[in-house]
Amino acid sequence: MIKAALIDMDGVLYDSMKYHTLAWRQMMEENGIHCSRDEFYLYEGMTGAATIDLIWQREFGHPCDPEKRTQLYDYKTRIFKKIGGNEPMPGADRMLRTLCERGIRCVLVTGSGQASLIDNIRKDYPGVFAEGMMVTAHDVTKGKPDPEPYLRGLEKAGVKPEEAIVIENAPLGVRAGVAAGIRTMAVCTGPIPKAKFEEENAWGIFPSMDEFADMLPLVIDLIDAESPFVVADSNTSNLVVDRLAEQIPALGALTRCVIPAGDDHKDIDSLMKVWRTLSENGATRRSTLFCIGGGMVTDLGGFAAATFKRGIPCVNVSTTLLGMVDAATGGKTGINLDGLKNEIGAFSQPKDTVIIPETLATLPKEELLSGYAEMLKTALIADPEMYDALLDIDRYLDNPRLLLPWIMRCIEIKTAVTTRDPKEKGERKILNFGHTAGHAIESLALLNGRPLPHGIAVAHGLLWEMVVSAISDSGRGTTLPSSRLYPYANMLKEHFPDAGVKCSDIDRLLELMRHDKKNASPDRINFTLLNEVGEPQWDVCPNEEDIRSAFEIYGDLTGRL
Repeated sequence: MIKAALIDMDGVLYDSMKYHTLAWRQMMEENGIHCSRDEFYLYEGMTGAATIDLIWQREFGHPCDPEKRTQLYDYKTRIFKKIGGNEPMPGADRMLRTLCERGIRCVLVTGSGQASLIDNIRKDYPGVFAEGMMVTAHDVTKGKPDPEPYLRGLEKAGVKPEEAIVIENAPLGVRAGVAAGIRTMAVCTGPIPKAKFEEENAWGIFPSMDEFADMLPLVIDLIDAESPFVVADSNTSNLVVDRLAEQIPALGALTRCVIPAGDDHKDIDSLMKVWRTLSENGATRRSTLFCIGGGMVTDLGGFAAATFKRGIPCVNVSTTLLGMVDAATGGKTGINLDGLKNEIGAFSQPKDTVIIPETLATLPKEELLSGYAEMLKTALIADPEMYDALLDIDRYLDNPRLLLPWIMRCIEIKTAVTTRDPKEKGERKILNFGHTAGHAIESLALLNGRPLPHGIAVAHGLLWEMVVSAISDSGRGTTLPSSRLYPYANMLKEHFPDAGVKCSDIDRLLELMRHDKKNASPDRINFTLLNEVGEPQWDVCPNEEDIRSAFEIYGDLTGRL
């Protein structure tokens, strides 16, 4: 298990190297030494004294006089303070938050000895570095690239090399971490090319601190996993797993089971393929299955993990909006049977759920809409403010990364509900809003040979069930105001594709609803309905006449029946 993170300061926690390099060059040129600014990125991590001695040795054939060296470094420091600033590195706070939330001790390991910089750390990142958890230039006799700073960091954290990671942005710092026997992460926050970090045998190489913060949970899970395997569909394997492996080579080296893409392949044949891959490659009960993809992969992979050798850990790595806000969280797993959605499955919580935000920008519009529908569902049952915001759909489709705060809110809501009711005995049923009708629409499309994305079906199911909520009392004592129907219906009509259902399909849709696993009996169709946005009520069984009437009104509102 990873117990400690040993973290460099300049270029990792602060976007300060651009000022350091300017200060170094100005000081050197004023002393008659011409050098490029980029040269000093290569020396990053060394102590100031060592940097001056290196250049003096190169230029004059001998180290700098100790007294002069002190004067030069003091002058360089004054230049830095005058022209520079300690701007927190974008993404550094998220990285540190992830480490702290997982109980990983943070140790600062820097070649700097400036007291003012250490004071800034305490101000900008309060509570992250406990008392005594800093290694500075004053604590070592040899700076980076010697392993001494990181060996001292291990001592302060009280951990072994295999129980720690190093986070660096300089080749010499990476060399020091590797020499200390620690898995070392390189983050490219300066102009140094990736090849330089590859030469130093970095464990992972990330293009920015923001992207490293995104990937850090996956990094920790991979390192902590014993005998890990990967399952992905044919699209995700090529478009996502291979790309992630460029940053984390260890991921690309894992045994990978690739299943055909598409929800129609969430079946027993694909399940058998995953089981056989695990069995034939020596998986044990301690192995971890990484399910990388959308809801189809996490549903099927989670069920495979829950049943292989009576259960092995799995980590869901969600790459679609739908997976992020729904399928990857909550512990529902399963496969389809004879056209019926998730007919076979189990409740089995993943060991962890990881979100890869960068994939949002690569999703086709239909995939984004599919996940957007689940976000609307979550907002309708739990958060009126989020619902009002999400109705402005154009804003988020144009820039999906703006959805991140709402994605986290959806995960927060679902996690809270499923934690209180993991086996769907009561409150968890509110998460089924829109799904009784949505699953019927989806199943009919599949039976007709025209598969419909899950979220698109749910988007239509939400309107149908909102109408049921508005016209059917069913003993609830109140009904959803009809004024709530029109903004949603207009958004659905303008942005979502047709569900492909007709008036004549109502009998088949009702028959599919009677097969819904939420029903206590085939004679009574169980719904979650709304009294108002944010006020759901579960286990409501409206009469068939109301369901039929609501379907007709749904058709009138969308103009598509």
